[in-house]
Amino acid sequence: MLNELLKRKLAHLFALLDVDDDGTIDRMDYTASADRLVTAFGFAPGSPESERVRERYNRLWESVTLPMDTDGDERVDVAEYSSGMDRFVTASDDGYRTHIAPVADAFYDLMDVDGDGRITRTEYVRMAASAFRLSEDAGNAAFDKLDLNGNGWLDRDELHTANEQFFRSQEEDARGNWIFGPIAA
Repeated sequence: MLNELLKRKLAHLFALLDVDDDGTIDRMDYTASADRLVTAFGFAPGSPESERVRERYNRLWESVTLPMDTDGDERVDVAEYSSGMDRFVTASDDGYRTHIAPVADAFYDLMDVDGDGRITRTEYVRMAASAFRLSEDAGNAAFDKLDLNGNGWLDRDELHTANEQFFRSQEEDARGNWIFGPIAA
């Protein structure tokens, strides 16, 4: 069952994913997000990197988001999205690893431009702006919250932990609540 914090977090993410701001998420929203991300990191449409991100988003659409569609219009509104995320990810012990982690891994592979296993502030802010339309200030604020040891970078495990906290934690002060930028109260 979603508490008020989880409802706010999911509504926040929904708004970021609704690329065309029409109040619903459809396959095109996922495709547009994937395309903006790969372009921001210098990969061409149709490249293996681009296809990997698109494939992961498509899998997320087919296995999680489309089944949330209760009225059969192949579009998901915020109520359907919140209910579905609760069912598939939040309330499921392995929901994050099964459904969200593969998409996150594709993002992390793109963000880690130099392949050193570290996501720098610049890489993170670029991802947040391109995939989720976050302002530079919001991306920097998120990075600051996630980089607890202040070393200037995040590794894949830190990002997975934070991402899973976003989807599952009911704690107001969980650092993962910041992974998609500040959430309105």
